[in-house]
Amino acid sequence: MKKEDPGSSFNSARPVRRIGITFNLKKKDILPGEPDDRYEEYDCLETVQTLEREISRLGFETGHYEQDDHFLERISQNPPDFVFNIAEGRGTTRGRESQVPCILESLGIPFSGSDSTAIAITLDKWLTHHVLAGGGVPVPDLFMFSSDADLGEAIRLFEKHGTYIVKPRWEGSSKGVFPDSVVDNPVDLAKRVRRIWRNYRQPALVEEFLPGSEITVGVMGNRNPAVIGMMAIDPKAEKGRAVYSLDHKRNWEEKVRYLGPESIDAEVRSKVGREALKVFRVLELKDIARVDFRLDREGVPKVIDINPLPGISEAYSDLPILYRMSGGSFPSLVKGILKEAFQRQGLKWPRTSTKARHRDAA
Repeated sequence: MKKEDPGSSFNSARPVRRIGITFNLKKKDILPGEPDDRYEEYDCLETVQTLEREISRLGFETGHYEQDDHFLERISQNPPDFVFNIAEGRGTTRGRESQVPCILESLGIPFSGSDSTAIAITLDKWLTHHVLAGGGVPVPDLFMFSSDADLGEAIRLFEKHGTYIVKPRWEGSSKGVFPDSVVDNPVDLAKRVRRIWRNYRQPALVEEFLPGSEITVGVMGNRNPAVIGMMAIDPKAEKGRAVYSLDHKRNWEEKVRYLGPESIDAEVRSKVGREALKVFRVLELKDIARVDFRLDREGVPKVIDINPLPGISEAYSDLPILYRMSGGSFPSLVKGILKEAFQRQGLKWPRTSTKARHRDAA
């Protein structure tokens, strides 16, 4: 019996003419007591406008659906034929990235990317770790600290590994990860754990620190997902405990070197490519995702993060950058995501105008 894709239940009788973009806009004002990276995952208006430009060039009408207090009312009353979803969700709960997909699923509106279940699991690094480990994917050792009682285990941890990195349990965009998040003693570990509790109000994860290179891999597809590019991430002038922190991402032009696939050892390229595809299948991701690796002391790549809602800024997001480094372009990336999502859900591409066909041919 053929396995049914959950997305196939959507009404696909009519071609897609109007695509809505669902998103959260980055806010300038941070409330007292909130960390300054509170809205780090949200998108700027330029990112939304650039995405809208590319979708329009493909012959679609577009619409904006910011996830605000009136989001449900607007999208219910004026639903698009399809949604390109980049919304990160509101609030600070571990299920926030599933908010918009859940609404779209309940309204029967097809959308790009993974479903609400996969997105919920991948935001929670603790759950992701156990799902991947159960699926035979190599991951670093990981421990969770939820209360003062857990800190009594700190000394024991350093009998197993000499260095750890402390991070929030459910955050993205390197929120809560700083240069001093890497620790080599129980005292510093306790300080960093308490910082997570205080600033992010969630459990802290203490992960085996992997000293090797960091490599991020883009995967696109569904029935036959494929690696669409990869790059090594090299924090400038930092050796030994270099970590791709929040500060690096904010100041990437000055503090980070992105190195194309040709800079990565051929054997390592092959391994991370295979493992990225395995991750995609184990978590049952859809259309597009980015998988992050670091190499351990023996050069074995291990998965440190998965992003089924990868940043889509043409200027600074990792996915478009690594795709360009592998010979792709931003327009072809957007078109590829749409084509995969349409094919998966049995949706029809609209007939393009003569002007659009000539533009595409050029």
